[in-house]
Amino acid sequence: MQAINIRQMRDSNIAVVLGMVRRNAPISRSHIARLSQLSPSTVSSIVDALVAAGLVVEITARIAKSGRRPVLLDLNDRMHYPVGIEIETHALRGLVMNLRGEILRFQRMPISPEMDCRLSLDCLVELYRELTVGLPQDSIMGLGIASPGHVDSRTGKVISAAQLGWRNVPALEIVQGQVDVPVSIQSNITAVALAELWYGAGVGKDNIICVRVGSGIGAGLIINGQIYRGPQDRVGHFGHTVIERGGKRCRCGSFGCLETYVSTNVLLERVAEGLRTGAHTQVAFPSEDRDRRLEAIIDAGRQGDRLVLNLFEEMGEYLGLGISNLINLLNPELVILAGGMAKAGELILDPIRRHVALHAYPPIPEITTTKLGSDTVAVGAATLVIEHVFENPGERVLLGGNGDIGTNGGAGAQPEAGGSLASAPSQ
Repeated sequence: MQAINIRQMRDSNIAVVLGMVRRNAPISRSHIARLSQLSPSTVSSIVDALVAAGLVVEITARIAKSGRRPVLLDLNDRMHYPVGIEIETHALRGLVMNLRGEILRFQRMPISPEMDCRLSLDCLVELYRELTVGLPQDSIMGLGIASPGHVDSRTGKVISAAQLGWRNVPALEIVQGQVDVPVSIQSNITAVALAELWYGAGVGKDNIICVRVGSGIGAGLIINGQIYRGPQDRVGHFGHTVIERGGKRCRCGSFGCLETYVSTNVLLERVAEGLRTGAHTQVAFPSEDRDRRLEAIIDAGRQGDRLVLNLFEEMGEYLGLGISNLINLLNPELVILAGGMAKAGELILDPIRRHVALHAYPPIPEITTTKLGSDTVAVGAATLVIEHVFENPGERVLLGGNGDIGTNGGAGAQPEAGGSLASAPSQ
């Protein structure tokens, strides 16, 4: 079968058509064209690609008012399961989802930031095996991996990831040699942009900036309906834009980088410093777990804790300045905040919006948080698999057998040990 290159189509249009099928199936091509306001020829070409890739199936309507029964479309989602795994500094986050974006299995595996890169990737393979235990092999579409730093998606190498201490790590080669499905790898910020465009707040938008603030900061760009990757995948290093001349030393070697002033690491460190120096605060860290500590800080902020509110105000100012520069440069329709900092919601959005209003040229785009929560990167990693199927449809087309997750993760099933089932991300 001839490959159908997704790069020849607008990602935003594909996401719209797939979303129409996802939400309205069974649905006809003409109905999709009316709802989406895309041309019938555009819809037809995208649907043909979806069918050829095995992601959408054609069914014949049982009843027709007159004449020939119409051909309707539905997702082929009961036997196609992409797997996505996010590499974080302190953990791996993995999930199995269906083509509707519904998360069927999820698992988090702690790792140490001092761990050797090969050992970390061995843990990633172990997590993949745990996520897919009991699934028919031919139901697994593939494995998508999202890593911090500069990732060359063509060679599969993590060129540099300062957060992990990795340089020139052949991650794709190491993982592909241990699993029996296609593997794709991309930077975590590109994964965020994919997730938001296909399944999140960006569905139907053509020009979007996705800013992920976790232990580092990245910016994923969607320009004219396409993910912008750059000629060498060196895109999105928003955290290393300099916002203060002669400022703090960054781990990248430069000075005054944005992420030396704003990140979940900085937030945790500043609050811990306040606790050590006797600052007046109601924050009480429940454990050494980073996620629980971050939740405790956000909870205190929502209760009016002055130390926490001051920190969010300061970080919101820096982020607002940086985002204003992106808005002035790219003129987006929407800015989406993702990552651990997005959990703070209005605590961080309010100061960001105020400073953007001061520094960005109007009209000011909507600024919101991700609809996919903490799963954004892993969902985007799984979406990489769907992209891979478009480019290589001969590998996994019209999978045979019954690929239902069944008692290990289908609708109504109980989660297996170490995993969980979740409902579909809200749209």
